[in-house]
Amino acid sequence: MAMRYRFHFLGMPHTTTSPDYCHCAYTSKVYKAIRMFSRRGHTCIDYSNEGSTADCEHVQIFSEAERAAHFGPHDKQKLYHIIWDPTQPYWREYNARAVIELSKRVQKGDFILTLSGNCQVAPVGDHFPGSYSGTQLTAALVEWGIGYYGWQSRYRVFESHGHHEWVMGAQGQKGEDNDSGIVPNFFDMDEFPASPPIPERIASAIREPYYLFIGRIVQDKGFDIAIEVARDIGARLVIAGQGNAGELPAMHPHVTHVGHANVEERAALMTHAIAAFAPTRFREPFGGVAVEAQLCGTPAITTDHGAFVETVEARWRCASHREFCEAATAAASLSLEERQAIRRRAESRYSLDAVAPLYERYFGRLYSRFWGGWYEMRNLETLTLP
Repeated sequence: MAMRYRFHFLGMPHTTTSPDYCHCAYTSKVYKAIRMFSRRGHTCIDYSNEGSTADCEHVQIFSEAERAAHFGPHDKQKLYHIIWDPTQPYWREYNARAVIELSKRVQKGDFILTLSGNCQVAPVGDHFPGSYSGTQLTAALVEWGIGYYGWQSRYRVFESHGHHEWVMGAQGQKGEDNDSGIVPNFFDMDEFPASPPIPERIASAIREPYYLFIGRIVQDKGFDIAIEVARDIGARLVIAGQGNAGELPAMHPHVTHVGHANVEERAALMTHAIAAFAPTRFREPFGGVAVEAQLCGTPAITTDHGAFVETVEARWRCASHREFCEAATAAASLSLEERQAIRRRAESRYSLDAVAPLYERYFGRLYSRFWGGWYEMRNLETLTLP
């Protein structure tokens, strides 16, 4: 029998653990992780706001009225401008409440998990001695999916090797680091059926052949590159995601904007697209959209840096307008068998079943530090916590 762990998932002030917030990559990650770990017999506790649908014990931090007082009513088309500063009133209040609830539940050997960096590591971890400094007296506080820049906890998991090395290099860290782990983002194949139904709201948008851009509609994500490529190869482009794209169809007649896409709409949009563009201008820590498209059997056409070097095959990575156009044209001639191969490859690397053992190996490494650490060779299941 494999080791079973207890995980305390810290949410964030502006969301709750629910598919209603699937547009927030970190909230979606918590929702999927709880499903992934619960299925494998681990204990999960979700500390988030009212409305959580996570399949585990839920500890409410903010009511919906309290959340909305800080951030406004929940608007799926809106980009929330949360300030990543632990001195902000909503972070102080959120963390103070979380500490009270954690103190009632945390047991020795548990893991407290955050995706909010210094907004939660010290404000929460200081109440659990050694949790992020290395002495680990009660629990280990882990930044368990770093797709941001910098860190505060000694215990950290990065979403790609490329991002890990970039951050370490930026910090001047040249030596070995046995506290870090590299575990890719993960996806629930239940959200990506082989033949997803087409929701009525988007049916007209995908009736004719099209390419897809899905993500935050901001310059850094390169949506304008997708527009230019589609225009120059004479193709239609569907844009989905949060942000102000209302004027794009008028400016570019080959563009259709469908706004925020929920889980079902996303699967249909990706599956039926010729290809999905992810031409991010910065060095993506992971870039989940590219993997999601591949899970639908659709090639992701991306820039040639960051995590894409690990998640996307070389033929689909581009560094000029010509290369983007050539890749987009090539995608139109893929056979059904080739698209199925794209799906199988992605599933073998990024499904819940593929990624869960990688996390368990990392948490086992930290758990062994209650005993012999580096040299611990005994079966941890047979030992009593010191």
